[in-house]
Amino acid sequence: MTDRLEAAQKLAGSVFGTVHGPLLPKAICDHGEGIYLFDQNGKRYIDFSGGPHVVSIGHGNQRVREAMFEQMKKVSFFFRGFWLNEPLLQLADRIIKVAPPNFKLCQFCNSGSEANETAIKIAHQYHVERGKPEKYMVISRWQGYHGMTLGALSASGHTIRRLKFGQLLHHWPKIGAPLCYRCPYDLDYPSCDIKCAQELEKVINQVGSQYVSAFIAESIGGAGTACMVPVPEYYPMIREICNKHDVLFIDDEVICGFGRTGKWFGIEHWGVSPDIMTSAKGMTGGYTPMAVVIIDEKIGKVFTEKGASFIHGFTMEGNPVSATACLTVIDIIEKEGLVERSARLGEHFFQRGREKLAHHPAVGDIRGKGLLMGIELVKDKKTKEPFAPTLRAANRMQQIAMEHGVMGYPTTGVDNGVRGDTFLVSPPFIITEAEIDTAFDLLDAALTDFEKEFL
Repeated sequence: MTDRLEAAQKLAGSVFGTVHGPLLPKAICDHGEGIYLFDQNGKRYIDFSGGPHVVSIGHGNQRVREAMFEQMKKVSFFFRGFWLNEPLLQLADRIIKVAPPNFKLCQFCNSGSEANETAIKIAHQYHVERGKPEKYMVISRWQGYHGMTLGALSASGHTIRRLKFGQLLHHWPKIGAPLCYRCPYDLDYPSCDIKCAQELEKVINQVGSQYVSAFIAESIGGAGTACMVPVPEYYPMIREICNKHDVLFIDDEVICGFGRTGKWFGIEHWGVSPDIMTSAKGMTGGYTPMAVVIIDEKIGKVFTEKGASFIHGFTMEGNPVSATACLTVIDIIEKEGLVERSARLGEHFFQRGREKLAHHPAVGDIRGKGLLMGIELVKDKKTKEPFAPTLRAANRMQQIAMEHGVMGYPTTGVDNGVRGDTFLVSPPFIITEAEIDTAFDLLDAALTDFEKEFL
C-alpha cells in the first residue's frame, strides 16, 4: 500500500494545480460508503465535510448508481440543440416545484462557477431586452465567494483567490459582509441599524443605479465567511433596496441549495424571494457534476415578449446521465424527508458541536444553520486575534483531523480577506446523532492536538 501511495504522489506532479510540499495529500481515497471514506490501507474517516458541502445522501448509494447506469445503457450524451431531453425536462419540473413560487425556469450548467457566470449574463441580457443595456455592473460582498471563472471571480470578494488575477477581473464594487463576529464597520447588533445592508443602497447611489444590473450574495456564507448567517432584518432590507433601484437579486445557493440548512434553499429562512438562484454541489449528491440557474417568471416573460434567446450555453450542460442522477437524488431527499431531517438534526448538531468545541481556547466562534457549521480558529479568544497566515493553521487543523479519522474543510481570509482561519463541517444528511457525537469527539481530540502545536 505504501508503494501505491508513493506512485500516486509521483503522478501528482503531472497534474497542473496539484498542491505540493507539506500540503500534498498523504492518503489515497479508495472508496466511500454512507458517511465514510476509506483510504488505501482501509482506514475509515467520517466525511464530516461532505465533500465539502456536496455529499447529501451519502457515498455509494445504490439507487443513484443503478439509475445512472440504466440511463447510460440508453444513451449518455446527445446535443441538446437537436433533441429533447426527457430526464432534463422532468428535472426542471421537479426543481421548480421545490423552489419559491416566483421561479418558473431553469438553465442548466456543470458547476457552481458556471451557474453564477450564467446568472450574471442572464441579468444583463434581461436589462438589454428591456432597453437598458447600460445596466451591466454587479455589486457583491467582500469575503463572498462565487467561483473561479473570470466573471464569477470578479463578483467574488475572497481576496486570496483574486490576488493573482486582479488585472483580468471586472472592477465591480463590493460592500462589507454581514458577519457580526468580525463586523466590517466595527459596530454591534442591533444598534448598528444593519449598516451592512444599508451600504448596498449607498453604493448603488454612488455608482448610479442606471449602471447596476444585479446584487449577488450567498444566502449563508461559504468559504469566505465560514457559514455566516445574516441577522433577520438583512435580506428583507436587501430585497427592498433592489426593488427600489431596479436591480436584480441573485442568490447563490451553491452550498445551501437542496436542503443543507433545513430548507430547500437557504434564503427561505428569511422569507425573501430573489430574482435568480444558483445551485450546484449537493444537487447530485456528488455523483456527477451539475448545476442550475433558477429564474423568476418575470425575467422569462421579458425574453418571451422580445422573442429573444439567451445567448449562452455549454456543450455538456444538462446531459441525461447527470439529469437522471439529480432526479434520483431529489427523489431520495423527498421520500426520506432529508430536508426536514437536516433541520431536526441541525439542533443536535449545533448543541453537541458547541458542547464539545466551544471551550477550546483556539475556537473563537461557531456559526451556521442546519447541517452547515463554520468554526473560526483564533490565536487569542478574547481579542479575536487570528493566526499568522504563514502558519496555514486551518490546513494543519485539517491534517490533524484526518489523523484522528474525521474530515473537515479548511478556509482562510475571513479577517479582511488576508488572514483568519476557519474550519467548516457539513456532513451528509443521512448522518445519525450517534455519528455526529463521534465526529465531534474526534474533532475535540484533534483540536487539543492542534492547540498543543499552535498555542
